[in-house]
Amino acid sequence: MTSLLTGRRCLLLDFDGPVCSVFAGLPDHVAAAELAAALDPPAPATVRDYTDPFDVLRYAAEHRPDEAAAIETRLTDIERRAVACARPTPDAAELIYDAANRPATVVAIVSNNSVAAIDAYLTAHGVRTQVSGIFARTCADVSRLKPAPTLLLDALDTLDIPASNAVFVGDSITDVQAGQAAGVPVIAFANRPDKVHRLTSARPAEIVTSMAQVRAQLAQ
Repeated sequence: MTSLLTGRRCLLLDFDGPVCSVFAGLPDHVAAAELAAALDPPAPATVRDYTDPFDVLRYAAEHRPDEAAAIETRLTDIERRAVACARPTPDAAELIYDAANRPATVVAIVSNNSVAAIDAYLTAHGVRTQVSGIFARTCADVSRLKPAPTLLLDALDTLDIPASNAVFVGDSITDVQAGQAAGVPVIAFANRPDKVHRLTSARPAEIVTSMAQVRAQLAQ
């Protein structure tokens, strides 16, 4: 992993996983149920059984476009409540601080979560000023969300950083796919043992099991 971090000017981090566990205090299945209940007329039983709120948002965007904006706004409200009791990922805040204070290095967040929720969390945990940009969800257009590379490309363009000079840390296959599509090397964060094999199959540049590993390599 040293070759990935050495000399690169931009550390891009997914939010849910690498920075914190967003739905640790407000479970994602509860969030999904709240979103599904907001659909009018009532959603099909299959949608009411969703356990991922993003699946409900995608359903609304694809099948209830007139309701999609309201569902996205409701999801943002849920995320803001969730980050108030989110569980910080060990060493994540320290990594952000270390990277932001390394000469000529910038840190940015690239996430499917809402900009408002991410900003609230980073501010509450004292690292907002260390982050040069938040490139995340601002509307109900799910085509912009990962695995599409759009948010990563937005980050690179805004920060004026070539893909070859950045590294993206994410914890899902969709993160790896987005990074690959954007031409950015991906460090896959397997924050649970069962994710190691799954993430390996996506062929990221590297796999780590803790953010401390990324921080240690950054310090070399």
